[in-house]
Amino acid sequence: MLTLLILASILPYVQANSGTWATLPMNVVPYLTEAAYVPSTVPVLVGTPPQQMNLTVDVSAGLIATYGSDCILCAGATMFDPSLSSTFKTNNTPWPASVPSFSGVEVSDTVGFGGVVTVANQPFVNILDGSNQTFANSIWNGHLGLFLNPLNATSIAQHVLTHLYKSSSLLNPVVGMRFDPANPKVTIGALDPNDYEGTINWVQLDQSPDPTGDYFNIFEFDGVKGYDGQFVPYGGNLSATLDSFFLSIALPNADTYFLNTNSTGPVPQPLGLINDTGVVEYNCNSSSPASLSGPPQSPYVALTATINGVDYPIDSTGNLLRPQSGASSAGFCPVGIKNRSDTAQPNVVFGLPFLRSVYIAYRFPTDDCPGYYGFAFPAGSNRTQSQISQTPTATPTNSARCLSLAAPTSTPTANVVLAQEALASKDAYTVYGEQGTAQVPLTGVYDLPKIVWNWTALTG
Repeated sequence: MLTLLILASILPYVQANSGTWATLPMNVVPYLTEAAYVPSTVPVLVGTPPQQMNLTVDVSAGLIATYGSDCILCAGATMFDPSLSSTFKTNNTPWPASVPSFSGVEVSDTVGFGGVVTVANQPFVNILDGSNQTFANSIWNGHLGLFLNPLNATSIAQHVLTHLYKSSSLLNPVVGMRFDPANPKVTIGALDPNDYEGTINWVQLDQSPDPTGDYFNIFEFDGVKGYDGQFVPYGGNLSATLDSFFLSIALPNADTYFLNTNSTGPVPQPLGLINDTGVVEYNCNSSSPASLSGPPQSPYVALTATINGVDYPIDSTGNLLRPQSGASSAGFCPVGIKNRSDTAQPNVVFGLPFLRSVYIAYRFPTDDCPGYYGFAFPAGSNRTQSQISQTPTATPTNSARCLSLAAPTSTPTANVVLAQEALASKDAYTVYGEQGTAQVPLTGVYDLPKIVWNWTALTG
């Protein structure tokens, strides 16, 4: 197996004329909680022979970065050791975006996905200081940016997806993503028809987003609907973005939703509570109480995103409604809907609750084709036939040229090993100092050294 992986790394364009694709497993947590953030990671092979890095997926940026083996306070369990790679190159040029507590150098090496598609001399950043607490809490093992910024031609030209496309290694210039816990995965180069149901609903991304804003992956959408099936009144010309680091859904004025019982539906009394962290909570002490070691079963948080005429319900259990934890008040469950106070575009930020509820396709920009997002329903999800059979209102410009994708005829076998360390613990643990039996999963629990007591030494 190792020999095959090495050959795939030193012969990066062996499939350049045929075009192929790779499917990779994604590590995700079984449910979201306010108590801890656990990134979604996918295995990436770096170096010769390949070292597997389980990099954190970012759908709104293009940076690819590994954590160096001697990185200071880097968060994660898979680190890249340049000394073990015969193809590693660096001139020790500092990464221009470095800050004192999160810095690195620009390097290049072989980068591949599952030993199926590979690029030689791929530029990326090797982080040497990861002591920034904010980044440490969100970027686990390194960073895999899967979005190509339309305002940065250099970044697009240097991205691994562009290199794979230019070398004719990919069947299609697309990435498919499932963040749902039932079958999380990423496909590079094709959209697996077994991963989704319904029509792919394509929307074109803004080609000239506000350069002073936080996001570049902005698209227009119809709005969000509440329990009554009516749009929450936010006006017209709404814009949205996807963010795989954001635990919630950010609305321009969350009170417009929370203070309207037609939008919220029959939420158990009291209707809501804003705790000292600004998180809205629902009373989940009911006849069917939430499991404190798993996602709550009631109440229900009703929120639907409508994009290009198609309604996409956002799953409540384990996504919008979180378990009681140290971040919530006794008897209440946090709700993953927050207020977006930033006046810059976009109006709405669709974070992990949305990503875990839909199938996402990304047609990255190439030549004279702009970027597109595509949305569908994850195969096997609890969706009705009437929901799946919805059709988009409009077809994007240049669809015939940019969105005519080749259907995959087979699935290449990816040579990857999922790292258990990249997952939160499957078991739940009691939070010290909390009342009751509130329990949460722990990030990196498998990294803790096992203690072997030497009773003979202790007892003399």
